[in-house]
Amino acid sequence: MKAMSNVDLYAISHELNELLQDARVQKAYQPTRDTVIIRFHVPGKGRADVAFQAGLRVHTTQYPPENPKVPPSFPMLLRKHLKNATVKGVRQHNFDRILEIDIQKEHRFTLVVELFSQGNIILLDEENQIILPLKHRHAQGRKITSKEQYQYPEERGIHILNVELEDLKELFANSDSDLIRTLARSGLGGMYSEEIFLRSGVDKKQPANETSESEIESIYQSMTELFKPLKTFKFQPQIVKEVVEGEEDSKVKDKSKKGKEDVLPLDILTYQNFHKERFETFNQAADEFYSGKVGADIKKVQEDIWAKEVGKYEKRLRIQEETLEKFQKTIVETKRKGNLIYSHYSEIQNLLDIIHQARGKFSWMDIASKLKKARKDGMAQAQIIQSMDKMGVLTLNLEGETVIVDANLEIPENAEKYYNKGKKAKRKIKGVNIAIERTKKDVERKRNKRELALERVRVPQKRVRKELKWFEKLRWFLSSDGLLVVGGRDAGTNEMVVKRHLDNPDIYLHSDIHGAPSVVIKKGEAEEIPESTIHEAGTLAASFSSAWSKGYGSQDVYWVHPDQVSKTPQSGEFVARGAFIIRGSRNYLRGIPLKIAVGIVDYEGERIMAGPTEAVAKYTDNYVVLKPGFTKKEEIARSVLRKIDPERILALEDVIRVLPSGKCDFVEKGRKIL
Repeated sequence: MKAMSNVDLYAISHELNELLQDARVQKAYQPTRDTVIIRFHVPGKGRADVAFQAGLRVHTTQYPPENPKVPPSFPMLLRKHLKNATVKGVRQHNFDRILEIDIQKEHRFTLVVELFSQGNIILLDEENQIILPLKHRHAQGRKITSKEQYQYPEERGIHILNVELEDLKELFANSDSDLIRTLARSGLGGMYSEEIFLRSGVDKKQPANETSESEIESIYQSMTELFKPLKTFKFQPQIVKEVVEGEEDSKVKDKSKKGKEDVLPLDILTYQNFHKERFETFNQAADEFYSGKVGADIKKVQEDIWAKEVGKYEKRLRIQEETLEKFQKTIVETKRKGNLIYSHYSEIQNLLDIIHQARGKFSWMDIASKLKKARKDGMAQAQIIQSMDKMGVLTLNLEGETVIVDANLEIPENAEKYYNKGKKAKRKIKGVNIAIERTKKDVERKRNKRELALERVRVPQKRVRKELKWFEKLRWFLSSDGLLVVGGRDAGTNEMVVKRHLDNPDIYLHSDIHGAPSVVIKKGEAEEIPESTIHEAGTLAASFSSAWSKGYGSQDVYWVHPDQVSKTPQSGEFVARGAFIIRGSRNYLRGIPLKIAVGIVDYEGERIMAGPTEAVAKYTDNYVVLKPGFTKKEEIARSVLRKIDPERILALEDVIRVLPSGKCDFVEKGRKIL
C-alpha cells in the first residue's frame, strides 16, 4: 500500500485544521500495531474519527475498525493525557511528511505523526519533550523514546510552494545524477517528478548539471502550474483507476489484469486517461482508497492465522496417513521377503555353509572380499550376493528383491525376523487408524471454527450518518399509553427540553439528585396524562441520572406542572445552564427502580428505543433489560446489538447513544436474559 506523499499530507493537514478547530478529544484506541484511531467531537457537527497509521496515512474515516477488547498501553496513555482536551490547530511541518496536532488541556500537548520510513506517532509535552512514542527508535542521530527532547529529522530537498527559480538552478548544478532522480529525491517523489517532465517536455534522463537555463525555466514553470491549486487550497480530490480492456466483462476473473489505482488531491496529465472518482474533500478520497485495503488486510491476517492453526492438524493427519501407508507396505514387503528366503532355502544354505567353513580361518572382512572376488570370477553360489558387512550380515538379491540375511543366524530365524516385523506393523495399524480418525475430527472442528471466526471478522464497515428525528437527539420513549416522553442528554439539551418542548398541558419530572435530565411528558391529544405514564417517565428520569453511574438500585423522582418550572432566580441566586428553579409543592415518586429496556420499535419507522420495560414491551417482543453494573458501555452495546438486531439495521453507535451514562449489566430472570 502506498504511503502518503508530502503533497497528500499538505491537503490533509489543511482540511483537518479546518475541521478539528476547537474539537474535543473523546477517545483513542489502537486496532492494529501501527494504527491509532482518535475520536473527536466537533462543535456543531458531532463525531469525527481520524485514522493515524504510522509511515502510511492520516485521514478522517467513516470505516472505524473494531476497538480491541484489551487496549495497548499507547492509546491508554493518549486517553489519560488528551481526553476532553481541545484541538487548537493542525499543521504540516516544513512541507515534510510530518503532521502536528496542537491540543490544549491544563497543559499544551503536541501529537506528532511521522509518515516517512517506518513512521511513528509521538506525544510531546509543552516543552517538546517526548511523553511516549508508539515505537521507540534510536537511529540517524535521533533518539525517539520517553523523556527525550523531540528532534525533527534533517531537512532535505525543496519546499515546492516556496521554491524559486534560483533554488532549482542551484539544485541541478550541485547534482551528480539525472534530472528525474534529482527532483524525486528533493521531496517531490517519483509521480510528481514524472508529471513535471511530462508537462515541461524536458528530457528527464539528461544529467542535471548539464541542463540549460531555458530548460530549468520550463521545469520551474511546469512545477508552478502543477502546484498552483495547493497555494489557493483549491484541491481536486480523486481516486483514479486505470481502464483495463475487458475489466467490465464479468467473465474476467484474473486479478493480475486489475489496473493501477491511486488517490491524489490534484489533476495530473499522467492519469488523464484513467477513470476518476471525485470527492468533496481529500480526506474522503483517502478514506475510500485506504480503508478498503486495510479491511482486506485485516481479513487476510485472520485468514493467515487460521491457515496456520488448521495447517498444524492437517500436517499431523498427513504424517499419520503416511505412517499408515508405510505400515501397510511393510506388512506386504516383509511377508514377501520372508517367503523368498524359504523359496531360495537351498541356495542360501549352500552359501552359508561356505561362509561358515571360511569363518574358521578368515575375518568377516576377508570373507566379504573373497566373496566379492568369487562373484566376479563367476562362482554360482556368490551371484546372489550384493554385499556383506563386517558383522557378517549379507545383502542378497532374490528375484530382483533386496533381502537381508544374517550369516550368524539359521535360515528360519532370518525369515522369522521378517515375519515378526510384519506382525509388529500390523499391530500398530490399529492405533494409527484410531489416531487418524481422531485427527480427522480435530481438522474438521478447526475448519468449522475457522469458518465461524472468519465470518465474525469485522472488516470495517462504512459508518453512514443517519438523519435523526428531533426526539432522537434527546432521551425519549413512547409510553405504554402512547404518549411521547422526552428528556435532556446534557445541560444544553435540558435547556432545550424545557424551553422548546414543555407546554402548559405537559408534566415536568426530575430525579431528586444532582446530575439528572429534565424530563417532559407530552400530553398531545390525550384527555389527561395517566398515572402509568407518569411512573414510566419517572423510570427514565431516575435511570438516566447520575444515580446509574453511582450504582444505585433505586432513586426518588418528583413531578410538577409547567408553571412551577422557572429560569428566573430570586435576588442573589444563580441558576446554572441546564438547571431550573421549581416553585410550589412537588409530587414524589419514591424508590423508582433503575432499570432500562432497549429494543427496536416501529415509531415513525424502525428505530431503537430505550425506556421502561412496560413501555418497550408494549411495542416489541425483541428487547433486553439493563441495570447498573460492571460491563463497559461499548461491550454491553455489542451484546445488545447481537441480541436485538439479527438483521443488522443498527450501528453500534445507535445503541451506545441510547444507553445510560455508566457501566451496565443484563437483568436476569432465572436462566433467561431479558
